[in-house]
Amino acid sequence: MKSHYDPAVALECRDRICGDASAGPPPDAPPAMGCQEDWSCSTWEAPLGSDQATRTCTDKNMRGTTECKPPTTAALPALDFPYYQCRVEPILDRACSMLGCHGAETGRMLRTYSRGRLRNSEIVNRVSSCLQTGTVDLATAATGTVMCEGWLPHTEREWKKNFDSARSFMLGVSSPDASDLLQQAVVGGKPHAGVHVWRTSDPDYVTIRDWLGGATMASCDPRPN
Repeated sequence: MKSHYDPAVALECRDRICGDASAGPPPDAPPAMGCQEDWSCSTWEAPLGSDQATRTCTDKNMRGTTECKPPTTAALPALDFPYYQCRVEPILDRACSMLGCHGAETGRMLRTYSRGRLRNSEIVNRVSSCLQTGTVDLATAATGTVMCEGWLPHTEREWKKNFDSARSFMLGVSSPDASDLLQQAVVGGKPHAGVHVWRTSDPDYVTIRDWLGGATMASCDPRPN
């Protein structure tokens, strides 16, 4: 899915020309684009224990205007974390987390850390089976490997970032079925690079839809995640 598309942006700002055309574009801006803004935003992230999230948005066309800039602060929906851990993330792990898809730090509205694929950049202790001791950056040592550090369980921060990225798709929509988390990958939905992994009747679709709609579970033991 395109990183600059944002359901929270007002309809009148999507794909429109923004800014004062009489002022002219910046000298280094692509002339064919006129004064159109083209915003790309990072994934929503909130501190541990918080629902108050922020992100960074950059105008790729460097127009110097902010009329169509998406919001950079938001209160994320208070969805259920145990339900996400045990029922939703396993779906995203197997369907979305490949390194060429949503297992990427930038360029995607959804980002998913998973074992053996993308790992968060944080310092962790090595494990004895890796034949070395001390600490290591999980992203450097574990991204793209299913051995040793790559197969360590999720850290608390990885869980939180995954959860925040997924639940942010309910911002700006009133129905789970309208969320891009479902609409991008559903058969008959949005383009999504031609990749469609479920139908509206599939159990995976129903599970994610139920979670986005407020489904809960009492507890969750995600091992192995």
